[in-house]
Amino acid sequence: MTDIPHDDLLEVATACRILHMEGHADMTLGHLSLRDPSGRGVWIKRSGIGLGEVVGPEDFVLIDFEGHRLAGEGRIHKEWPIHTEVLRARSDVRCVGHSHPFFATSFSALDVELQAVTNEAANLGLPVGRFEETTGLIDTPALGASLARSLGPQSTVLMRNHGVLFVGGSIAEAALMGIFLEGACRAQMQLLATRLPYKTTPTSELKAKKDQILDPMLIDTFWSFYKRKVAG
Repeated sequence: MTDIPHDDLLEVATACRILHMEGHADMTLGHLSLRDPSGRGVWIKRSGIGLGEVVGPEDFVLIDFEGHRLAGEGRIHKEWPIHTEVLRARSDVRCVGHSHPFFATSFSALDVELQAVTNEAANLGLPVGRFEETTGLIDTPALGASLARSLGPQSTVLMRNHGVLFVGGSIAEAALMGIFLEGACRAQMQLLATRLPYKTTPTSELKAKKDQILDPMLIDTFWSFYKRKVAG
């Protein structure tokens, strides 16, 4: 097979293992994808292995925007339309992830707005999207397009009783958004459990706080930290 973005897929494989390590593991469920740099479609993690088992380019399948296999071995995830439709709708997005982290998936069941009680929530660029059209699989282009509309210009979506969607203009940014979303939901759920009053970052400060914390240099710094961590 030719024209494999080898180094990029190695990075996506690393991102899969980092997400597994940071609370996104759910058996063999969950998938990360990369926009094909040649414009042919989407490289998506193959079905049948967990995020923590993804090793390299051999664990990805190239599909076109209609879901047809172009290259790669292994089964294709039923929810491939998540990736094709989000990438179709968002030209600025390079990497798309969907997973079922415990706290964020639990938070999706609450009729509560995610608030910036920690820096992690501010980093996301609130508000997060909400998807409630179905709690089942996103296995048709129509549902994928609806999910993309729920995402809008944002970086993350809480999918009711199902899981999360997270995206980024780079592999590192997408994975960090997934990590931050799980951490933000965990922090707020733990505060809610105390039944004590709490304060959040004022809405007027959110953009400045995100710009102050999450500049490109810190994205690289954070990503290098997680790569060292997963390498042991």
